[in-house]
Amino acid sequence: MKYDINFRHLEYFIKVARLGSINKAAQALYISQPYLGKIMHDLEENLGARLFNRSRSGVTLTPEGMEFLTHSEKIIDEMEQLWFQKKKEQIKISDPLAVSMTRFSHIMESFSEIVLRHRDQPSFSHRLYEGNSDEVIEDVVSGRVDVGVFHFDSRKRREMEALLESKGLEYHFLANIEPHIIISRKHPLLLQQKPVNLHTLAEYGFLCLDFCSFCYLFLSVSWCFQCSYISSRATLMYMISISDCYSIGIHDFAKQEASYQSTSIPIPNCGFMLEFGYAMRKDTPMTAIVQEFIYDLKKKLL
Repeated sequence: MKYDINFRHLEYFIKVARLGSINKAAQALYISQPYLGKIMHDLEENLGARLFNRSRSGVTLTPEGMEFLTHSEKIIDEMEQLWFQKKKEQIKISDPLAVSMTRFSHIMESFSEIVLRHRDQPSFSHRLYEGNSDEVIEDVVSGRVDVGVFHFDSRKRREMEALLESKGLEYHFLANIEPHIIISRKHPLLLQQKPVNLHTLAEYGFLCLDFCSFCYLFLSVSWCFQCSYISSRATLMYMISISDCYSIGIHDFAKQEASYQSTSIPIPNCGFMLEFGYAMRKDTPMTAIVQEFIYDLKKKLL
């Protein structure tokens, strides 16, 4: 039997399986829901097996789907290892990784992993800066860094593209992600097995990462009565781990539970997505190490 399946379709399948929704996966992948639904249908046709149980609330994996997910993740992982090895061979000793980022651990983890992956080079000079979106953009404009990674309200995509165009920068989309509540795994609501949402959290303290634009969107609603402003990402996560306070972010990063004993819970019917993207100066070639960083980051975000 001839299978007409490519690696991108496997990545799409994995995303749908993880989110449990073709609609949410389509938004995160920045493609249309009908297009993604057709790919999933064609995938099942090619395999001769039903991968999903479909309902109004979303999709769940069938036993065949769970088996296929295991194989898909293994295939993608092996291809990424080959890709990383090829990029590692292409990277010159003089290639630096200079990144400016808004305060998200997912971005920091990608930077750290790339640096560690190439730590056997005789010499290197890598740089990572953190700031708000405006500071990240200015770091790219000034030439302080090669790439700037930031997030914003997805409804303001056109405004952001116009701003970057006026500054001589090119914008590249990474992912759309639904906002999540971030709380300690020992939070009273979880221990009492009660619903966790913005209303049930009204009596608990809200931790706002200073200068984080999307946090301020949540401050404008009436349920927020207690708020602490924190400028350090690490301090905010530490405060969540030792208290019943909560914050707003995205899905878990790799070391979130182990380092901060916290979890991320999707916000139902939020009404908007957080868009992640990166900017570079126009006509500036992307070095191999920057390509590797972006590839690794996109994998973490998706």
